[in-house]
Amino acid sequence: MQVIVFEDDAVDALGVAVQARPACDLTIGAFSLVELLGRFGPVQRVVRGHLERHLAGASLRQMAVWGGAVEKNHTLSPHRHSRMEDGFGDREQFVLFVNARAVPSADLIRAIQKLLNNHNTCCLECHGYVAIAIVREPPEQRDRFIEQCKSLGTGLSQWLAEQNLNEHQSSLQHVVELVSESHELFGAHERAIEGAIRMRLDQGKYEERKQGLYLAADAIVEEPVVVRRGPIVVEQGARIGPFVCLDGPIWIGRDARINPHAWIREATAIGRTCIVGGEVLSSVIESYSNKSHDGFLGHSRVGSWANIAAGTITSNLKVTYGTIRSHTRRGTLDSGRQFLGATIGDFAKTGIHTSISCGVSIGVAAMAAGNVLRDVPDFSSDLGGTASRTSPQQASTVLGRMMARRGIATDPRRY
Repeated sequence: MQVIVFEDDAVDALGVAVQARPACDLTIGAFSLVELLGRFGPVQRVVRGHLERHLAGASLRQMAVWGGAVEKNHTLSPHRHSRMEDGFGDREQFVLFVNARAVPSADLIRAIQKLLNNHNTCCLECHGYVAIAIVREPPEQRDRFIEQCKSLGTGLSQWLAEQNLNEHQSSLQHVVELVSESHELFGAHERAIEGAIRMRLDQGKYEERKQGLYLAADAIVEEPVVVRRGPIVVEQGARIGPFVCLDGPIWIGRDARINPHAWIREATAIGRTCIVGGEVLSSVIESYSNKSHDGFLGHSRVGSWANIAAGTITSNLKVTYGTIRSHTRRGTLDSGRQFLGATIGDFAKTGIHTSISCGVSIGVAAMAAGNVLRDVPDFSSDLGGTASRTSPQQASTVLGRMMARRGIATDPRRY
């Protein structure tokens, strides 16, 4: 079955986290939506114009700048959440559409499966937005149809809503979760991670090294390592150094490295080839980013190709113990969260001993140092009270140097 994951006109409300990547390529729990949907078939993205131009310029043998494949093929093993029921033999006649703001979870998989088992076209809306749609389109017309969908961009959602599909009114509307604001990403991640880890374990490719600690092939754990709570999944080629304390649920991606004496706490997801040290709590670090040294990262998100320098600390709790406000395109909103750290964009950097206040965003390719009390815009620097602008060309140069350090031979200028 062909899968199309699409961004709609509400995606920009997710802020810094999606400025340089599609919403469907955010890690929430232990999956991105693109990866999770790969179990139904090959996945194509319909995204905002600047991201579509990036994807169009990359061949299938090259990775996207955020670390994911340009096109996601069906590679995950089937498991109890995703088996197609017998009798759905004509599924190749259908195209599955999923909103890029949907939280990748076991509940989403079950909802999609239930809709597919109706063997008919349908549309499921959540809060007035198309969340899932199933459209009949013969395979021989598929390539042309996909190109037409891509040409619509974020207008694809409106097109789906106008197709007179069978509207599905059911309890599924309360099961499928669409993220609407940037601060909602944190709660969505915390709710999803344990179930997402269980879905990974269902694939049966992990060995339980000690109670609650599951290792894929070629993953290395250098004792002593303390596992106080599970589950913890360590992907292929990852390495955990000695004297590390682990409080699950935790997901550690392929070829990541956890430095000695680190404390990795609950609800943490660490992407591919990251290097992580110090204390990390309830945070997402996307692929190819470093937080190698001591410091504290709590209730935060870090994009790809970011560097969190030694001694960087994110505040995640107000001294008044009240809820934390977040700054959005719609103004300042009460997040409703008592714990909320920083959102650090793709390609961003911090200087040593940086202190970041609750709820602050550091933009794409931005740099921050000293006491960071307010948001730092994309392509700018806040270096202890001294503000300046940078350029995409400068960011590209830095990215090229980072890629060279990782042995990735590519031309960053195309980003």
